[in-house]
Parts: sequence; C-alpha cells; structure tokens
Amino acid sequence: MSSLGRLVLASAALVLALATTSAQPNSTLIPLPAGWRLARELMTGFPAEGLQLYVLETTAPATPARVYCVAWDTMAPTVAFKPVLTATPRTPTQIAAAETGTVYAAINAGYFGGNQSFSLVQHAGSVLSANVKSLSRTFQGAATTYFPTRAAFGITAGGRLTTDWIYSIGSGTTPIIAYPSPSPNRLNVAPLPVPTAAFPSGGVPWLMDHAIGGSPMLIKDGEVRVTDQEELIEINNTTPRARSAIGHTASGIVLLVAAEGDNSPGPAGFNLVQFANLLRTLGCVGAINLDGGGSTSLVVGGRRTVRPSDGNERPVISALLLIDPQTQTPVASVPSITHQPWDLAVSTGTSAIFQVAASGGGLAYQWSSPSGPIPGATQASYTFPAATPAHAGTYTVTTSNARGTVTSRAAALAVVTALPAELANLSTRADSGLGADVLIGGFVVRTGPAFILARGVGPGLAPLGVTGFLSDPHIELLTGSGTTLATNDNWTAPTIAPVASSVGAFGLSPGSRDAALISTVQPGPHVVVASAADRSSTGNTLIEIYDTRTSAGVLTNLSARARVPAVDGTLIAGFVVRGDAAMTVLIRAIGPALTSLGVPAALPNTRLSLVHNGETRFTNNRWAIAGNALAIREAARQTGAFTLVPGSADSALLVTLQPGAYTAVVDSPTGAGGVALVEVYEVR
Repeated sequence: MSSLGRLVLASAALVLALATTSAQPNSTLIPLPAGWRLARELMTGFPAEGLQLYVLETTAPATPARVYCVAWDTMAPTVAFKPVLTATPRTPTQIAAAETGTVYAAINAGYFGGNQSFSLVQHAGSVLSANVKSLSRTFQGAATTYFPTRAAFGITAGGRLTTDWIYSIGSGTTPIIAYPSPSPNRLNVAPLPVPTAAFPSGGVPWLMDHAIGGSPMLIKDGEVRVTDQEELIEINNTTPRARSAIGHTASGIVLLVAAEGDNSPGPAGFNLVQFANLLRTLGCVGAINLDGGGSTSLVVGGRRTVRPSDGNERPVISALLLIDPQTQTPVASVPSITHQPWDLAVSTGTSAIFQVAASGGGLAYQWSSPSGPIPGATQASYTFPAATPAHAGTYTVTTSNARGTVTSRAAALAVVTALPAELANLSTRADSGLGADVLIGGFVVRTGPAFILARGVGPGLAPLGVTGFLSDPHIELLTGSGTTLATNDNWTAPTIAPVASSVGAFGLSPGSRDAALISTVQPGPHVVVASAADRSSTGNTLIEIYDTRTSAGVLTNLSARARVPAVDGTLIAGFVVRGDAAMTVLIRAIGPALTSLGVPAALPNTRLSLVHNGETRFTNNRWAIAGNALAIREAARQTGAFTLVPGSADSALLVTLQPGAYTAVVDSPTGAGGVALVEVYEVR
C-alpha cells in the first residue's frame, strides 16, 4: 500500500457505508422494577416510539409512594430535549404552554431565587445560566464565601450522556470544566480555593450541546454517590421530601423522575439516599438531583402528575422539556407550496415517496386520494413501502396552518414492470488539500464485478471556467480494507477516451495532466483518492466514478469527503439515476457525526440541498426535523449507514427520484468551515 493509501485508510471507513445495528426496544424502554407499570392512559399524544411514562404507586401497609418517570430514547428522532430559562418564574405548565409546538413532557429544573437561576441552563450550545459560582456559609461565626463544584447533566453534540461535577471558571459562564470528583468542601471547614482548570485535579473542558445543573450528584458511574456535603447543598437531605431528578441508563435512555411528597395523608417522599437508590433500580448509571420540595412538578401532555406539596404548582425559573422537533416553527404567513409533489413511475414492489415542500410555519399536512383523506398520512411526505398496481392513481396534499390552507397539484403514481433504476456515477468537486484533507470518493458494488472508470480532473476544468484547479492530480483506487488496486498520474488517451465517451463523460485534452484509470472491481466497498502528484500542491479537483455497465456489478451507494471552506464553501456531489423507473435514495450530509468517528475539524453543522435541472427541490439542515425522520432512520438501518444522533446538526433527505442527473450540495447554514461527508444510498 502506498503512503497515501495508509494515510487515507482510516478516512475510507467514513466514506463508505458503516454498518451499525441497534436493538429494537422491548415493550418498555427500560426493565421495570416490581411495582412499576407503563401508564398508557397518560400517554395520549405520545409518538409511536421513543417516549414512555411509568408510574409507581404504593399504599399502606407498604410505605406510601407515588412516583412518575418519563423515559426518552435519545435515538428517537420524534423527540427533542429542550432546557428552558424564563425571565421571571412560571410554572412548568405555563412554560410548556408557551412553546410554539407540541410539548410531550415538562419537569422543573434547577435552583433559583426570585428571577435569578442558581443552576446551569444550556440549550443548543448556548449557556443561558451557570451553576452557582459562590455562596455564603458560616465558618467560625462569620459569613464566609465558598466555591462549590456542583452536579450537572449534559448531552454532547454527538449524543453522549454524562453527569459531572462542573464549574464555570473565570468571570463568565464559560469555559466550563468538569472534574472526576467534587471540590471537597465541608461545612465548618475553611473554604477551598476557587476552582480552575487545574484545581480540583483532573479537570477537562465540558463541551455540551444541552445541559442542566442541579445538586447534589446522586449517581455517578453506576454507583450511588450522594455528594451533598461537598456541594454545600442543604435541602432536607435526610428527611422525606418531594424530589425531582434527571438520569440516564447505560443504553442511552434519559429518565425524568418526579416523586410526590409532603402530602398528608399520602406519600411523604424520599430522602436523598432513598431517591438515589430508587433511580438506581430504574437502571440509572448517572443522575443528578433537581430542585424539589414545593418546586417538584412533572407535566405530561399538559396534565400534572404528582400533586404539588404547596397545594398549587410553584412558579420556577427553569424547566426541562421533551418536545416534538417537527412542530417548533412559529406561524409566519399563509401556507405556500414551494415544491409540488412530482409524478412517479416505480417498479412493482419498490418504494415510492411523494413529498411536498412548503413555507408559512406551524404547518400541518393531510394527503388524499380520490377516495378522500388517507388516515395517518399527515406528514410532509407519504410513503408506499412496496408499491403495487393497486396503489396507482393520483394523490394530493393539503397544507394548513392557523392562517390558511393550500392544496397541491395532483401527483400521479404509476406502477410499472420495468427493472428498478440504478445509481450510475458519482462526480464530486472540491479543493483537494494535503494529508487528511485530500478529496475522497467512495462507492460500493453489489451483485458481481463492475468495470469502473475513475477520473481526477484538474486542468480539464479550465475550459469549464474553473480557476484555482489542481495542476497535476494523481488518483488511487483502493479497496475498503486499504489495498491499492490501481493508480494513475497522467491519463492515457487511447485507452481511456473510448470508455469515457461511452459513458457520456466530457472530453479531456490528450496529453493533459489529468488522471484517469479503468479497472474491474469486485463486490464490496472501494475509494478513489485524488491528491497532487507532487504531494505538496492543492487546488480544485473533480473526482468522477462511472459504472460502465459492461459487467454484472452495479453501484449501491456513492459518497465523497472533502473540506468545506468557511463563509461560502460547498461540497458538491453529482449522481445519476439510470433506468426506466424511479428509485428511492437516501442522501446524507454528515458533519458533526464525523467528530465521534475521529475526524478532526469536522463541519459543525450541515445543510443539504437537492438540485435537479438547475432547481433546488428539497433542503434539510437537521435530519431529525424532516417530516419522514423515522423513515430516514429506518433507511439508514436498512442500507447499513452509520447511526446519526437525532439532536445532531447532520442533514438527510429520503426521496424517490425519476431517472436523470441530480446534484447534492452541502454547505454550512452558519457559514462555518470543516470536513464534510456526502452519501447517496439506494433504498430497495
């Protein structure tokens, strides 16, 4: 293997399909301990998967208890996590009601006094409030300032769940440092120094996408560890009270737990150690205590669960919400259809997806056939998983919001006997840099060997008006395991030109310093790497991969990886759907997810646009807010694509396309720069 091949081998795994399987949930998202039950009667309006409510109710002669637990599977794209900080105290019911879209559940969050939050609130990377940085306690008869490290729960951009002791060092709310143990403060002992990056020892930057603070830590690394003394928190720690908490299991399930207390006759509640042990029986490996007592409140579907110990629900300054991410856009105008559903002709037994794009905000959808509205067809897309002649006909979608209604054109579905379409070629153009920033194109072959034409075009871009091109590209064809199959520096016209002409590739000047090769490849994953022949130059380069269709193998997915420049940079990938019928494809623009796969300087957010005949047909900038997010997740599982976290800023489209040429354009909605990956998968 060449040195470049070794360099790129790790990246190749990111360009190709990475198979990841995840177990489907059982009847409950967590194993329920004795006494707990699934509260289906309170789950009206919950999504079909990923969110459940459990209840524990005991009466005398057992110790009376009433505890509610909301369980959220963080891999469910139908639910999103939203910490909220209010300007003035409001009840969790009021905080939930103020949201634009659907709120499945709301629980009170951190500590506060008046209009001031004493606990961390962080949403979408923005720190709205820090954990308390100092407080006064009596030492040797005088008020003395202490600097506690307090507990917080966080979710990273990659979906990792964690509970840690943290402190916002310096004068502001950031940076936040997490420590393996809390600063060992104690009452009636002289205060320890202000926490820094170096004290307590072992501190590391705490980089979260969403987070909430509380106190004290209840469970850390799977063990009950109540650190109320170190955190200098006194909340009737050893006596029964109403309690609230957030925790997570090892399998990625987040639990919001509210225990009723201070109600007589009725449950007295739990002390901190009892509450921690209760959370441990639910499977928590990490958990923190939230504000409790009269603040404890859990609202589900707009209804309160635990009885407030104050008699009425207490206004609080922060809350945690579980929301429907697809309903959060406020109504701005009368609905307008920006892209009509197009006619489709699909092969019998293959999938067909009608889609509409609309503006106006706060949108609802209803698909109809000539027979009337279709039950359950209430998303921006409508899918036939396996089309049959009985499905042939016309379909419309009515889009509405509080300001009006608009109905689409009638889109026709034809179900034909032609063979399903195929992916025919990939072309991607971007800057090919040095080292890990070389331009990479990937493809997977199925059913048999395939005869492939691969080109790395630099000087050949000049007639097309492209400047700054790579003057002397070199290409290397490798297997997915890193074995070099072929290389080329300067193309050979007599050998390459006839093949290029047969697949419709544009002509290159004989004798130019562009690169091209032809090769028979076996089924499986492969990559083409384009770099400078001198290993020191950079410039705009075009990679093209063509299936010549002269052998049994066909392309099943295509991909490209490159660095997207900041401000107005793009990664452009073209592909062709070839055949006599439409095909369904999954297109993904990956940025943040690359970080967890070891790629440095990944694009922090992506926007994916699908262009056909010069017109942008569909766009997406967070895959989980797509109307068919569940179908996108299933398509990824079916094709072997690696899993995306629902809260990530990666993008995806699942569309049925008629034969023709299409372009996937990847950029950053905020103008950021970084490494991005674009993928196109056939979905059968």
